Amino acid sequence: MASVGVGAIPLDRFLAPRRAYGPAFSPDGRRIFFIADLTGVPQAYAVGPGGGWPEQLTFTNDRIGLIRPSPRGDLLAIAGDRDGDEREQIALLAPHGESLDPMTRDLTAMHPFGAWSPDGTRIAFASNARSPRDFDIAVYDVDAGAKRVLLEGEGAVRAEAWSPDGERLIVSRAQGAMDNDLFEVALADPRPRPLTLHGGAARHFHPAYRADGQRILLVTDRLTDALALAEIHLGDAEPRLVLDLGWDIETMALSPDREKLAFSVNVGGFSELYVRDLARRRNRQIPLPPGVIAWGFVGNLGDGIDWSPDGRWLTFSFTGPRMTQNVWLVDLSIDRAAPLTAAHQGGLSPERLADARTVSYPTFDGREIPAFLYASADARPGDRRRAIVLIHGGPESQIRPGFDGVTQFFAHHGWVVLTPNVRGSTGYGKAYTHLDDVERRMDAVADAKHAALWLAASGWADPGAIVAMGQSYGGFMVLACLATDPDVWAAGADLYGIADFVTFLENTHPHRRHLREAEYGSLTGDRAVLERISPLRHVHRMRAPLIAVHGEKDPRVPIGETEQIVAALRSRGLRCEFVRLADEGHGIVRLENRRRVYAAIRDFLDAVVPGPTAATTS
Repeated sequence: MASVGVGAIPLDRFLAPRRAYGPAFSPDGRRIFFIADLTGVPQAYAVGPGGGWPEQLTFTNDRIGLIRPSPRGDLLAIAGDRDGDEREQIALLAPHGESLDPMTRDLTAMHPFGAWSPDGTRIAFASNARSPRDFDIAVYDVDAGAKRVLLEGEGAVRAEAWSPDGERLIVSRAQGAMDNDLFEVALADPRPRPLTLHGGAARHFHPAYRADGQRILLVTDRLTDALALAEIHLGDAEPRLVLDLGWDIETMALSPDREKLAFSVNVGGFSELYVRDLARRRNRQIPLPPGVIAWGFVGNLGDGIDWSPDGRWLTFSFTGPRMTQNVWLVDLSIDRAAPLTAAHQGGLSPERLADARTVSYPTFDGREIPAFLYASADARPGDRRRAIVLIHGGPESQIRPGFDGVTQFFAHHGWVVLTPNVRGSTGYGKAYTHLDDVERRMDAVADAKHAALWLAASGWADPGAIVAMGQSYGGFMVLACLATDPDVWAAGADLYGIADFVTFLENTHPHRRHLREAEYGSLTGDRAVLERISPLRHVHRMRAPLIAVHGEKDPRVPIGETEQIVAALRSRGLRCEFVRLADEGHGIVRLENRRRVYAAIRDFLDAVVPGPTAATTS
C-alpha cells in the first residue's frame, strides 16, 4: 500500500465491524431473536429486551439468514444455505439451540420460508423441488412432521401471510422484480383466488389481514407512483388507497391486535418511522437519527419491523453512514428509539468516518441524478483526488446511506466515493425505475458516465483517476462503462457482474430467467438488443485495467460471465486480475473472503491509479 499518512487506519479495521439484523420477539416478549455475523459468518442469537451479552443459538459453517419463533414458543424456524448457493433449507431449532431438526431435506431445491400459522402448529413455505423454474406452496404440520403441497405454482410463488383463523393464506406470484400479484388460498379449497390482478406492472408487498379477516392491508404502487398503503376488501375488484406520502413506504407490520401499523418511509434514501392508529387514521413519527431501517432479500433472507406481544415495543435493524447495523428497540410509551445490540464497529470512531452528503448531478437529458458523496473531513472540491463511482446492483434497487466499511476505507485513504442512483433505481418512483428498461439500458450507463464528468468538473476528482466499481448488475455497469466510454475511466472493479446478457439469461437459475427478462428483455423477442448492450460484444473498445471477482456457487450470475470477460481481455493483452472464490455465491459473506477480495482491489487500484492518498488524521 502506498503511504497514506500518519494515523491512517488499515483495511482490516474497516472490515472488522459486525452486523446484527432480522429481529423477532418471542411470543412471551422475554427474548428477541436475531442474526449476527459476530463469528465472521451470520448465525442466530437471542437477547433479552434489556440487552446484555447475546446467547448464540447456531454454530454452523454456513450463513443463517432467518430466524422466526413459533407462536407457541416451543420452536424456532431457521433458514440458511450452503456456500451462498441460495438453496435455502428450513430447520426447526429448540428455543436455546439445544437441538436442530431439518424440516426440508432436498439440498438441490430452494425452500423460501413463508410464515408460522397463528396457532404455531404449521409452517407455510415455498419449494421448487418439483421443477427448478416453478415454486409450489406447501404447509408443514409441525406436530405430525408431515408436509402437504397446497398449491402447485407456476414461476416465482411465495407464501406471504396467514389469515387470523389459520384457514387461509396469501401467496404472491412475481412476473418480474417490479410486478407481482397476490392470491388467497384456502386450506380447504386450494384453488387460488385473485386479489390483485391488474394491467401493467405493479408491486404488492407486505400483505397482512386485519382482525376481521375480510380486509388486507398492503403496500403497493398500483394506484400511485410511489409505494403507498392500500387496503383490499375481499370481494372488491380494486384496492382502496389509504396513505400516499409521495415516497416509498418500504416496510410495515401490523400490531398484535391488528389495530395499529408500524411502517417506515424511504425519504431520499433515509428512513423515517411512523406508527399509525388505523381507526383514527392518525400517524405519529418516531424520532430516529439519519440512517436506514434495513430490509432486503437475498433469496428469502429478509429483515423488517416486529412488534412485541404486548404492543409496547418495536424492533428492527438500523444503520447509518457512520454506524454499523444493529438491532434497535422503540419504547412506544415514550417514543424513544435506541440500539439493543452492540455489534462492534472495529474501534472505528464515527468522528473519523465520512458522512453521506446528499448530492445530485445533471445527466445527458437534463435530468438530475440523486447520489451520495463520501470524502474525508478535510476534502474539498478543487482537491482533484482519486475517485470511485460505486454503482449498485439490481438494477431495481437503491444505494442508501448505511454503513459500508469498503466505502469508508477508501474515503479515509484519500479517495472520493460517489454512489449514484442512476435511472432504473428504486426509491424515486415507479416511472424513474422503468427509465432503463430493455432498449433504454444504455441510458443508465450514460448516467454513470455523467457521474464521472461531474466529479471532474466540480473539482472533486482528477479526471484521469476515476474508477468504476460495482457488483452484480453494478458489475455489468462497470464493464459497460469501460466499453462505452473508455476515455472516461482509469480502471474498473467488477464484482460478479453480467458480461453478456444472452449467456447470462441462458445460464442463470431457471426460476430467475423470466423474472430478469421482464427487466432486460427476452431472448426470443429482444435478442438483438441484448447482444448490442452486452459488454463482451464490445471488448475491443476497452482499454482500462480491470479487476474481477466472482463466487463459484453463484446461482444468479453464473461465474462463466466473469470467466469469459477475463479471457477476452487477457487475449487482447489488457491487465485483468481475477479473484475466484470457491465458497461464495452471489455476494461475499465470509469475513476471510472479504479481506482477500478488498485487499486485492486496494492493491490493484493503488498500482493502476496512482495519485495522492493522504488520509485524514483528525
